[in-house]
This record gives sequence, C-alpha cells and structure tokens, in this order.
Amino acid sequence: MFRFAAIGIAAASVLSACLAHADALAPLQLRLNGHASAVGAYVDQSNMDGLDEAVLAIDTGLYGSAVLPLDGGGEIGGRIAVDLDYATNFDSFLNDAGSSDVLEELWFYWEGRLGRVQLGLMDGAADVLGYSVPQVSRSIRADNPEVFLLGYPCRLFCSSDPQRPGSLFSPNGMQLRSDIHGSDDYLKIMYATPVMSGFRFAVSFAPDGTRDPGQLFGDDEINEQANIWDIAASYVRTMGAVDLGLSVGYVTGENVNNISPTLFGDVEEWGGAAKLGYREWTLGAAYRSTNVAGGGPIVSGFAGNALDDEVTDIWSFGLTYERGPWMLGATYILADEELPFSTAEQQGTGLQFAAGYTFSESIRMTGGYQRFEFDGPINTCFTDAGGFACDTLDGNVGYLETTFSF
Repeated sequence: MFRFAAIGIAAASVLSACLAHADALAPLQLRLNGHASAVGAYVDQSNMDGLDEAVLAIDTGLYGSAVLPLDGGGEIGGRIAVDLDYATNFDSFLNDAGSSDVLEELWFYWEGRLGRVQLGLMDGAADVLGYSVPQVSRSIRADNPEVFLLGYPCRLFCSSDPQRPGSLFSPNGMQLRSDIHGSDDYLKIMYATPVMSGFRFAVSFAPDGTRDPGQLFGDDEINEQANIWDIAASYVRTMGAVDLGLSVGYVTGENVNNISPTLFGDVEEWGGAAKLGYREWTLGAAYRSTNVAGGGPIVSGFAGNALDDEVTDIWSFGLTYERGPWMLGATYILADEELPFSTAEQQGTGLQFAAGYTFSESIRMTGGYQRFEFDGPINTCFTDAGGFACDTLDGNVGYLETTFSF
C-alpha cells in the first residue's frame, strides 16, 4: 500500500499548492515545439544480404507545455510529448529503442524555492539529471539512437517487439545506450532540489512498472518490477574557458512476482557521465552497469529480463568540434553482456563519424558513417531466414539526416 499512498500524498501536495495560490495566478503561458528528422541511408549487413538496401527513416517529436507563474515566485505547469518513428526496412512502425508507444511523456509539476515536484508519465531521476556524451546527429546516433537501422530478417512470425525478428537488431536484448533508464517512462513522482553551488540532487519513485494508471491497482504481472527508486546528482561549473559537467545515478526496484528467483532478480543499475568543454571542443564519457539483459528496457512476463547476478556493462565516449555553423564529431560505444547458463558473453560495439551544418535555427543537415559489430556465443545468423538464433552481425550505415525544428 505504501507505493500507492506515496503517489496519492504527492498528488494532494501538488493540488494543495495550486489551490493555495489560485487567487494570485499570472496569465497562462502555452508553448508548442517539436522536430522532424528525415534520414536517408544505405545499410550493409553481413550474413543478411537480403536486408542490404536504401532506407528512409523518419523521427518526429511534438512537445506541448503549459506554465502558470505564481505570485511571489514559483510556478505550476505540465508537459506532453508524443513521438513517432518509422523506417522502411521494418515490418511496422517503431519508436525509440523499438518501442511502439506514441505518447512518450505526460506530467505535471510545481516548482518553488524549495525545489521541484513532478508527477506523471516521465523518465526517472537518474535519466533526467544524467549527462550524455556529445554527438553530432540529432536522431541517428551510435549511443541511444532514436533511429537505428540494423534489423533482424523476417519471413515467419514477424513482430514489432524489439526482441523479435522483423524489428531492431538487439541480440540477447542488447541495445547500445549509456543513459541510466532502468525506471523507463513509468508513472512516477520525482523531487529535484534547486541548483546549489552547481550541485543538484533528485529522487524519483515508480510504484509499479506500468504506463497505465488502471494497472497501478491491479494484480502484479509475472516478473514485474515495482517500487522502483532513482537517486541522482549532477554538478556543473565554469572555470574560465572550461565547462565541466558531472552526473551519477542509481536505480533499484523489486521483482514483485518472481517466478524463478534463481534466474530473475530485482532491477539494479548505476552509472555516471562526465563532460568537458573547452572553446570549440567538447569531450564526454559515460559508464552504465545494469542487470537488465543487454541494457534495453525492462520486460515483464515469463521472458523477464532483469537477471540475478548477470550484468551488462556499457562504456561510451564522444568528441565534437564546433565552429560557426559547422560541427564535426566521433562517438564510440562498447557493451559487454553476461549471459545466464553460459560462460560466453554477448558483445557489441558502435562507431560513428559525422559532420553537421546548421543553416538556420530551424534547419540542420548531418552526414556520416556508422559501423556496428555484434558477437555472441552462437556466432551465427542465418542469411535472410529469420528465426531467433541470430547473435552475430557486422553492419555499415552511410546516412544523410535533415532535421527541421520549431
């Protein structure tokens, strides 16, 4: 009951703050912005020459916000974000990291001198405060891509599930992303302190591993993660021409319906990132350790993927140079996944070189090259045949991305 009581108390607190200032509200401020990235690419996958083709991919995001300033300082407001991606080489539309959720975020907040309280469908504190490595491209990135074009071949039993043939290539669940996203976009509450001498701290709580309010009070799914806590901190400082940013985060949860305690466990992940800027140069590094198989999103059901004593480690590095409208950069990411019932490991790497040119505040064009390598214990992938036994693949992607924003 504690997990549900916490949400109720938080909702009541936010509502009370709003009512207390109801007679002293300034005009409501509304804002709508978004982006659309069009990617043209040629994909060359080893072992699966039937998927070597020219590809068109679209990544879109639409964001709406409302802010109501309060008399004497502070504000209340909310945000909604919808997202839809599509690539012509997949059997169905796919969103970021293979998700098919069009509604990405929906949350409300109150912010004052004591900090910020946020409630709704949103990322956890470790993801919100976490820094990412610098990258040039908007959507087709090596680390945490919104457009990822390597795919499983599929003839039978095709699915948009990111773990199944016909969709994103994610052998043994592996996804190359260094952000600490273990609590996912679940319904949760978050508190963040004000920035104090460059430091900021935050904590978030998701009572249930769900995006559906109706399931908060329902029966727990098999291998469902609940009571998920995020704890995070960040630090930013400018010293002359040098900008420094640091972040750390930790996520822990509870498998509330564990059908196999010797295999599945409670979700746990942690990591950190550092960014260093000097004049036109920005250098960044990130590390993430998680027991979610492969580093992808949490999966419930009989095929749960928060494993007991099996860890995936991910390292990411990025360097960019920006001068005038031009931006150049390189990114490298490496993942190493421990597998149950096997002494072998699943490994994956991504390398990207890119150059971008900004025409205006609304239009930016980027071109580049990506190289991916995945190696697993089976060491095979049946050419053009589909199926589930595919854990080894090399891939090359040459692309041109145009982003329109408003």
